[in-house]
Amino acid sequence: MPNKATPQTSGALRGLLLDNLGLKVMSLVSAMAIFWVVRGAEEAQRAVFVDVVAVTPPATSERMLTSDLPAKVRLTLRGSRSILNALRADDIPPVQVDLSSSTSSLYYFEPETFELPGGMEIVQIAPPTIPLAWAERGSRNVSIVPAMEGTPDVGLMLTGTPSVRPTTTILRGPEPDLATIERLMTDPVTISGLPAGHYERRVGLVRLPGHVENVGDATVTVSFELSPEVAERSVPRLEIAVIGGVAREVRPTRVRVTLRGPPRVLDAMDAPSIVPFVDVSAVDVAAGTQAVPVRVRGVPEGIELVRVEPDEALVTPQPPTPPHH
Repeated sequence: MPNKATPQTSGALRGLLLDNLGLKVMSLVSAMAIFWVVRGAEEAQRAVFVDVVAVTPPATSERMLTSDLPAKVRLTLRGSRSILNALRADDIPPVQVDLSSSTSSLYYFEPETFELPGGMEIVQIAPPTIPLAWAERGSRNVSIVPAMEGTPDVGLMLTGTPSVRPTTTILRGPEPDLATIERLMTDPVTISGLPAGHYERRVGLVRLPGHVENVGDATVTVSFELSPEVAERSVPRLEIAVIGGVAREVRPTRVRVTLRGPPRVLDAMDAPSIVPFVDVSAVDVAAGTQAVPVRVRGVPEGIELVRVEPDEALVTPQPPTPPHH
């Protein structure tokens, strides 16, 4: 059978735990404090990001920076653990990169340019350098071209060429980039779903490449007009009729007639109803063969007569028959 603890044994255990309890607690706290002090004094490393503020040549300078600069650099810091743990993001101010008078192809980050709180040092800077590319600054006057998007609704057409105001703008930037830009497009102007009419739209310009900037207006006005769709149809070899008298001869005897109007009306048009004719009622019979204008009748409403080929015919009138006695 297991031995049972005697009252004397239990009392001894309570004595070991509870005798001088305050002194024992104080010793434990002191030990923990010493542990954390020693641990806080240990050397450690920590990575932080620092903003980069660049000072570039002024806009009046003949040269300009064409390479991209990093927004931040990564610093690896070394110091006591307690100091690094207490470091906040805004304890290190942005580093200033002065390129206002630089001609170098590389910028080196020096540890001295960073303002660090005391008790820490820089182990590593990433990136340690910035590659720099330079170009001559220039300007160029380019045409603005409207960009039309979509198609007119059925039965409508874009009348003429859309216009833009202003027609040109001035671009400024690296001369190699400017040399590749012949014109500048507007943002798309949608024409789908619009009824017939005149329109003006205020739109922006497309994004420019690289370091090129537009020093003119940021927006332009695009004007355009939608009108009922028209088409042309030619009807060949229509025989010329003679009215107002009698002709001995008409040359040529047939002409080509070209008409313009809505496609659906042209498609439904009855070609035999189109009649070219010459009116000889005013022709001087004694003058012999004469050129007489060819006219056309039977053109449907809403259809425009574009041309008659040829537009004149040589008519030899028929002399009147003498009366019989």
